[in-house]
Amino acid sequence: MRRRLESLARIGGLHKQLHELAEWRLAEIGRRRDELARDERAMWSAIGAGLSAYGAPAEAALRRIRGLEAEIAAAEAEYAAQSQRAFKQGARAKLAERAHEDLEAKYRDQQQRKELAELIERTLGKPPTSSA
Repeated sequence: MRRRLESLARIGGLHKQLHELAEWRLAEIGRRRDELARDERAMWSAIGAGLSAYGAPAEAALRRIRGLEAEIAAAEAEYAAQSQRAFKQGARAKLAERAHEDLEAKYRDQQQRKELAELIERTLGKPPTSSA
Protein backbone atom coordinates (compact mmCIF):
# COMPACT_ATOMS: atom_id res chain seq x y z
CA MET A 1 0.00 0.00 0.00
CA ARG A 2 2.96 2.30 0.65
CA ARG A 3 4.07 2.07 -3.00
CA ARG A 4 0.57 2.88 -4.17
CA LEU A 5 0.48 5.88 -1.84
CA GLU A 6 3.79 7.14 -3.24
CA SER A 7 2.53 6.61 -6.79
CA LEU A 8 -0.61 8.61 -6.08
CA ALA A 9 1.52 11.39 -4.60
CA ARG A 10 3.61 11.54 -7.78
CA ILE A 11 0.50 11.47 -9.97
CA GLY A 12 -1.06 14.24 -7.90
CA GLY A 13 2.07 16.35 -8.22
CA LEU A 14 2.15 15.83 -11.96
CA HIS A 15 -1.50 16.84 -12.33
CA LYS A 16 -0.85 19.93 -10.22
CA GLN A 17 2.06 20.91 -12.46
CA LEU A 18 -0.05 20.34 -15.58
CA HIS A 19 -2.78 22.53 -14.11
CA GLU A 20 -0.27 25.29 -13.34
CA LEU A 21 1.05 25.03 -16.91
CA ALA A 22 -2.49 25.29 -18.30
CA GLU A 23 -3.13 28.38 -16.15
CA TRP A 24 0.15 29.91 -17.33
CA ARG A 25 -0.83 29.31 -20.97
CA LEU A 26 -4.23 30.86 -20.29
CA ALA A 27 -2.63 33.96 -18.79
CA GLU A 28 -0.23 34.22 -21.74
CA ILE A 29 -3.11 34.02 -24.24
CA GLY A 30 -5.00 36.65 -22.25
CA ARG A 31 -2.00 39.00 -22.30
CA ARG A 32 -1.63 38.55 -26.06
CA ARG A 33 -5.35 39.19 -26.59
CA ASP A 34 -5.18 42.37 -24.49
CA GLU A 35 -2.13 43.55 -26.42
CA LEU A 36 -3.93 43.06 -29.72
CA ALA A 37 -6.92 45.02 -28.42
CA ARG A 38 -4.60 47.88 -27.38
CA ASP A 39 -3.02 47.85 -30.85
CA GLU A 40 -6.46 48.02 -32.45
CA ARG A 41 -7.48 51.00 -30.31
CA ALA A 42 -4.20 52.70 -31.18
CA MET A 43 -4.81 52.15 -34.88
CA TRP A 44 -8.32 53.63 -34.64
CA SER A 45 -7.01 56.69 -32.86
CA ALA A 46 -4.21 57.06 -35.43
CA ILE A 47 -6.72 56.95 -38.29
CA GLY A 48 -8.72 59.76 -36.73
CA ALA A 49 -5.72 62.03 -36.40
CA GLY A 50 -3.94 63.95 -39.13
CA LEU A 51 -3.39 63.15 -42.76
CA SER A 52 -3.65 59.37 -42.27
CA ALA A 53 -7.43 59.71 -42.17
CA TYR A 54 -7.60 59.90 -45.98
CA GLY A 55 -6.33 58.02 -49.00
CA ALA A 56 -3.81 55.22 -49.12
CA PRO A 57 -2.65 55.51 -45.48
CA ALA A 58 -6.25 55.18 -44.28
CA GLU A 59 -6.76 52.14 -46.52
CA ALA A 60 -3.61 50.48 -45.18
CA ALA A 61 -4.64 51.25 -41.62
CA LEU A 62 -8.08 49.73 -42.18
CA ARG A 63 -6.48 46.57 -43.59
CA ARG A 64 -4.31 46.38 -40.49
CA ILE A 65 -7.36 46.90 -38.26
CA ARG A 66 -9.21 44.08 -40.04
CA GLY A 67 -6.16 41.87 -39.51
CA LEU A 68 -6.07 42.79 -35.83
CA GLU A 69 -9.78 42.01 -35.50
CA ALA A 70 -9.20 38.57 -37.01
CA GLU A 71 -6.28 37.97 -34.64
CA ILE A 72 -8.38 39.11 -31.67
CA ALA A 73 -11.19 36.72 -32.66
CA ALA A 74 -8.70 33.86 -32.94
CA ALA A 75 -7.20 34.77 -29.56
CA GLU A 76 -10.69 34.83 -28.01
CA ALA A 77 -11.41 31.34 -29.34
CA GLU A 78 -8.02 30.08 -28.17
CA TYR A 79 -8.60 31.68 -24.74
CA ALA A 80 -11.96 29.95 -24.37
CA ALA A 81 -10.51 26.57 -25.36
CA GLN A 82 -7.53 26.97 -23.02
CA SER A 83 -9.86 28.04 -20.23
CA GLN A 84 -11.75 24.75 -20.63
CA ARG A 85 -8.50 22.77 -20.64
CA ALA A 86 -7.28 24.55 -17.51
CA PHE A 87 -10.56 23.85 -15.76
CA LYS A 88 -10.48 20.16 -16.67
CA GLN A 89 -6.85 19.85 -15.61
CA GLY A 90 -7.70 21.51 -12.30
CA ALA A 91 -10.50 19.02 -11.75
CA ARG A 92 -8.11 16.13 -12.47
CA ALA A 93 -5.57 17.56 -10.04
CA LYS A 94 -8.23 17.85 -7.36
CA LEU A 95 -9.38 14.26 -7.93
CA ALA A 96 -5.81 12.99 -7.69
CA GLU A 97 -5.30 14.97 -4.49
CA ARG A 98 -8.46 13.54 -2.95
CA ALA A 99 -7.53 9.98 -3.96
CA HIS A 100 -4.12 10.47 -2.33
CA GLU A 101 -5.69 11.86 0.85
CA ASP A 102 -8.18 8.95 1.04
CA LEU A 103 -5.47 6.34 0.55
CA GLU A 104 -3.25 8.11 3.06
CA ALA A 105 -6.03 7.99 5.66
CA LYS A 106 -6.55 4.27 4.99
CA TYR A 107 -2.81 3.66 5.27
CA ARG A 108 -2.62 5.53 8.59
CA ASP A 109 -5.61 3.58 9.88
CA GLN A 110 -3.99 0.31 8.83
CA GLN A 111 -0.73 1.27 10.53
CA GLN A 112 -2.54 2.25 13.72
CA ARG A 113 -4.43 -1.05 13.79
CA LYS A 114 -1.20 -2.93 13.26
CA GLU A 115 0.52 -1.02 16.07
CA LEU A 116 -2.46 -1.61 18.36
CA ALA A 117 -2.42 -5.34 17.61
CA GLU A 118 1.31 -5.47 18.38
CA LEU A 119 0.79 -3.55 21.60
CA ILE A 120 -1.98 -5.91 22.68
CA GLU A 121 0.15 -8.95 21.87
CA ARG A 122 3.11 -7.54 23.82
CA THR A 123 0.84 -6.69 26.74
CA LEU A 124 -0.55 -10.22 26.84
CA GLY A 125 2.92 -11.69 26.46
CA LYS A 126 2.22 -13.54 23.26
CA PRO A 127 4.80 -13.70 20.48
CA PRO A 128 3.82 -11.39 17.61
CA THR A 129 2.18 -12.97 14.61
CA SER A 130 3.51 -12.26 11.17
CA SER A 131 0.98 -10.15 9.29
CA ALA A 132 2.41 -8.43 6.25
